[in-house]
Amino acid sequence: MNAKTSFERQITGTNFVFFGGSAGMGKAAALALGERGANVLIVGRGYAAGEAAVKDVLEAGAASAQFLSGDLSTVAGIVSVADAVRAWRPKLHGIMHTAMTASKERRDTVDGFEFSFALQYLARATLNRLLVDRLAASGDGRIVHIGGDVPPFIKVDLDDLQFHQRKWGFMKSLLGTHVLGALHIQQAARLWAHLPVSIAVSCVGSTNTKAMADPQMPWFMRMMGRFGARPEVSASNAVRFLTEQNASAANGASLRNPKVYQPVSITRNQQDAERLWRITGALVELKGVRLP
Repeated sequence: MNAKTSFERQITGTNFVFFGGSAGMGKAAALALGERGANVLIVGRGYAAGEAAVKDVLEAGAASAQFLSGDLSTVAGIVSVADAVRAWRPKLHGIMHTAMTASKERRDTVDGFEFSFALQYLARATLNRLLVDRLAASGDGRIVHIGGDVPPFIKVDLDDLQFHQRKWGFMKSLLGTHVLGALHIQQAARLWAHLPVSIAVSCVGSTNTKAMADPQMPWFMRMMGRFGARPEVSASNAVRFLTEQNASAANGASLRNPKVYQPVSITRNQQDAERLWRITGALVELKGVRLP
């Protein structure tokens, strides 16, 4: 578990949301914030796992803890979750995104989006934009994504985000969501520079989590997860970002090395970042939702 250090801000009584916090790195981080006396909201799909996580977070010392069941694979589900989060607390001091999916073959959501794109990119970007005002209201809101350190030469085709023209592949899809997340963070940091909100990605290597052990995960990913780091270790940079006294140096940055807290500014193609922001808004608007 993450020990409290002298460079931290006051956490007792503050409000944090963990999307995908029922297990793995999300739960590890929720426990760490619970130990510090935060109010914790865990968002996930499985009721039993969610309630078990709430129990553990309360026992760790959280001021309060609740579970919110929600489906983040559809725009309607994302909006429903965002509305429930907004009803939970008027101010948010931090949110963490760890929800992910596993599949050996291509799957599409009921909205017609490729599943990894929907859950690991669209849900995160949409929730951030729907909740940014609640984060700003706290005076120091933090957003952290869990992602991978994808080399600059890995790019995405913004004209074919749903793999209608390209052949789908697990690694293409997975790495693509990491690139899209980085572009989103780069643009969000630029557009929200006037707000008291910081956003970053904490990159991790293979981690021994329930998601990595999913039978739907390709065999090589399951093997990597089996010998991967403990969730508490992989979550440590995300916890530090959420708790440190001043996160401004990490705003718009990637915490590339999971063993060292060293923010590196994300500097991908700015035109792509701007275009993706517009594309995201247009895709969600097709489902009847207008994003800020």
